[in-house]
Amino acid sequence: MEKIKRGFTLIELLVVIAIMGVMSTIIVVAVNPGRQLAKARDAERETDLIAILAAVMQYASEHSGDLPDTDGDPDTSNFPGAATCVGIDVGCFNLAGAGDVGDEIVPVYLVEMPSDPQATDPAGNTGYTIYVDANGRLHTSATGEIDDPITVDR
Repeated sequence: MEKIKRGFTLIELLVVIAIMGVMSTIIVVAVNPGRQLAKARDAERETDLIAILAAVMQYASEHSGDLPDTDGDPDTSNFPGAATCVGIDVGCFNLAGAGDVGDEIVPVYLVEMPSDPQATDPAGNTGYTIYVDANGRLHTSATGEIDDPITVDR
C-alpha cells in the first residue's frame, strides 16, 4: 500500500507568491497613494479657501459692506488690495484678528484660521493669500500639489 502525499510543491508555492507579488504591484501603481493623498490635501485647501471667503463675506454683510481690517480706523481700510499672505508674519495680513474689537474674524466668524495642510508655521503664514480687487471682488488662493494654483473668488 502506497501513501498519498497531500500538499503543495515548492514550485507551486513560488508561482503563487510570484503571481501575488505582480498583482499587488499592479494595484499599488494603479491606486497611487501619493497622488490620492495630494488630491485630498488639495481638496482641503479649496475647502479652507471657501471657509475664509465665507467668513469675510459674512463679516462684510453684517458691517454695511465694510471688509475686516486691522487698522482700528472705521474711516479707512487696510484690507489687502494685492495678493497678500494670511498670518501674523511680517508682510502678511492678520485676518484672524481683523474686524471691530469684539467682532474679529476668529473666533466670531471662524473657530480658528484654516491653514495649509503642509504649512510649517500655520500661525505665522497659513499658506493662503487673500485680496480684494478694484471691482470689489474677493480672491483667495493657495499653492496646490495637483491643481496649482487653487483659487476661489467671490
